[in-house]
Amino acid sequence: MGAAALIACGGGDGSDQGLTVDPSSVRAPGAVVYQKDDWKLADETKQAVRGGVYPGYVADELEASWDPYLAQAGVVENFNDIGYEYLLDTNRGPGIEPGSDAYKTKIGALAEKYEVADGGLRYTFTLRPGVKFHPIDPVNAREMDIEDWRSSYQRFIEVGSNRAGMLSIVDRVEYPDGRHMVIHMKEPYAPFLKRMDEQNFAFKIVPRELNDDPELVATRLIGTNFRMVDKVQPSIVQEFKKWDGYWKGDPFIDRWHYPVIPEASNVYSQFVAQNIIGYTPTNQQALQLRQDAPDALLIGQEINPYDTPRGVWGAHDLDTSPWKDPRVRIALHRAVDHEGIANFQGNKTAFEAVGVPIEVAFTTHAPREPEYWLDPRKGELGDASENYLHDVAAARKLVEAAGYPDGFEIDVWCLINSREERQNLMLDNWKRFENDTKIRVNPVWKVRAEYYENLVYSNTFKGVQCTSGGSGGATDVDYVMFNNYYSEGRASTFPDPKIDEMVEAQRRELDPLKRAAIVKDWQKLVATLFPIQPTAHMFGTWDVEWAWLHNGNHRRGERGALPSHVWWLDKSMPRRDG
Repeated sequence: MGAAALIACGGGDGSDQGLTVDPSSVRAPGAVVYQKDDWKLADETKQAVRGGVYPGYVADELEASWDPYLAQAGVVENFNDIGYEYLLDTNRGPGIEPGSDAYKTKIGALAEKYEVADGGLRYTFTLRPGVKFHPIDPVNAREMDIEDWRSSYQRFIEVGSNRAGMLSIVDRVEYPDGRHMVIHMKEPYAPFLKRMDEQNFAFKIVPRELNDDPELVATRLIGTNFRMVDKVQPSIVQEFKKWDGYWKGDPFIDRWHYPVIPEASNVYSQFVAQNIIGYTPTNQQALQLRQDAPDALLIGQEINPYDTPRGVWGAHDLDTSPWKDPRVRIALHRAVDHEGIANFQGNKTAFEAVGVPIEVAFTTHAPREPEYWLDPRKGELGDASENYLHDVAAARKLVEAAGYPDGFEIDVWCLINSREERQNLMLDNWKRFENDTKIRVNPVWKVRAEYYENLVYSNTFKGVQCTSGGSGGATDVDYVMFNNYYSEGRASTFPDPKIDEMVEAQRRELDPLKRAAIVKDWQKLVATLFPIQPTAHMFGTWDVEWAWLHNGNHRRGERGALPSHVWWLDKSMPRRDG
């Protein structure tokens, strides 16, 4: 492991940053590479070899409906992102340094360009000409027009599961001619452009034929993206083929093959047998894979700063519940050793023993963006910093000070078949320290549909959510602040006038420095109130991948490594044609 190839930064003065690194040099057998360095790799488009079948897999079944507006789970939203596109896109690729102006600037997708006027009160999007939908009945490769935009936005705000954010800020939308959409805001909204390709905020463009027929949009995916559905067989396979009429150009890969493999042990075996190109093992499995597949790449995933796992509080019976007191809410958090859980799940000791450090990212109420995040380990939240630190004795004192010397019981709601290890580790922590803290937890396990209905999109339950998965695809702090802290958010159980004032102020403030200052003040306030439970600390995870894929520097940032139309497969790849 220690001898594995690492991506070097290069450029001693920091000006070059290794932009001419030969991609083949980081595909040596057994190399250890990091996604955060993908932007440093040279573009391989000129060397591309066309054709081939991408051998992937999926672990989860699609739900009954493919409707992109009604999707409430990542598996359906990610499936829809295969075919549908947004008006804008993130700027990623060779030479786009994270944090640079280019990195932060949105680029046109289905909108050819955009303009901002009246101090952020009016946004004009210009339709990109010549974009065609997939050649699937009843759309049949016709060209996208402004009526597709109009019907997509209209249906999104009528039935979309994520429409609340848009409805809270948009006053009206106009279509002055056949190429323009004008969005008038109720007031300036600082992260508007940044979030215009976010799953939980923006609207995808769907052909009007599907928008007009709810039954059709639930069973057919007809978008503009470079992949189109060829076959979906429940419990068996999902297959896609390239759309050679894609507006950005003809994709290099011909097909994508995703058998449904829900069993982790089977995925492991299929990877070792070189039947799938890669997957994400647990950190405990990753080191074993170094022995079973020593030539595979070990790719360190970048920790998304917006991954802020949290637990929402239920709104039922609050007046008689001990957790109406913030001291009890803080005690529940301090009773769990979140850092120890992260170190265990991340297999930190074993990785460090072979010379590969594992990053552990501390979770508070706010995303870990450097311009505003306050670190409790450094005391940056004042005396309230201690509220984030594990301390069983302090938890007991807080429970007693709140008037519960004999402790209390609380239902902790958990999701079946997802994050079970993390949830069980948290439950074990509470159980282990029960005699010391007097906090007695009762696990309540729910299937996905009931869990999402009662916790993710509302707070209609009693107790507390064990932990969420992370960010829900967030690309800005406002997603977290508005949904879980603002009084009009979908899961705000403990509203506070001061929090509302801060949420509104950061939304209106267009100056980045002034907005960051507001977010800092908000962090200091919620650190004393704990209206949401910060939960799991994030840790560095790994992808394992056979070195068949080229142009990986075009990986998408915020939504993970979604395939790009410029990816191509090495000509030496086994079974390249399927």
